[in-house]
Parts: sequence; C-alpha cells; structure tokens
Amino acid sequence: MFSAALARPAAFPRLINAFAAVNRLAQTPLATALGINLGLLGEMILRAVPKQRTSHSKKRKRMATKGLKDRQDLTPCRGCGRPKLISHICYYCYSDIRKKLKGMRREAQQE
Repeated sequence: MFSAALARPAAFPRLINAFAAVNRLAQTPLATALGINLGLLGEMILRAVPKQRTSHSKKRKRMATKGLKDRQDLTPCRGCGRPKLISHICYYCYSDIRKKLKGMRREAQQE
C-alpha cells in the first residue's frame, strides 16, 4: 500500500516517522488486548488528503446546479387570490374564518 512512500524514504521523513510511531502503538499489549488494529490508522491518514487543491472555477461549476428551483406547488386561492399550497387551506382565508367564528362564539356566550 505504501510503496510510493517507502520507495523514497528521504523524501518523506515525517511520514515514515509517523508510520513507525503507529506501528509501535499497534504492538503494545493494550492495543492487542483490545483488538485495535492501529496499522490501518496509517492508511487512513495517508488517504485522507486530496492530491490537489480544488480550483475556484471547478468549485463554482460543481455548485452551479445547486441553485434555487421554482416552486411548482403554489396555486392562487379561489377566495382571495393569494398564493397557497396545493391541497392546503389558504392561511389568510382560514384566519378570517377563525375571526368570524370567534366573534360568533362571543355573541352566543353573551346571550
């Protein structure tokens, strides 16, 4: 797995020191007792870094398709003409009905 890094040890001294430290940790009695495979940790560290920085134009090209889309689920209300969701009660008409019913209940309680 590390053939490229191990082929030129002079070019990657910190990397080789890190792998040596991970291998020493993997051979401790605690790691073997717990069944922890720390040898894989070195592989994950090596693979977690991208090879090149993503350029601004490539980032923007990737993000270009994530823009806002038009709403297809809005229709005008038959009562007031304001936009509402399909198969939902219009909020404004509903609030008017609630106010009228509240007034009717108050009148019924006063009588």
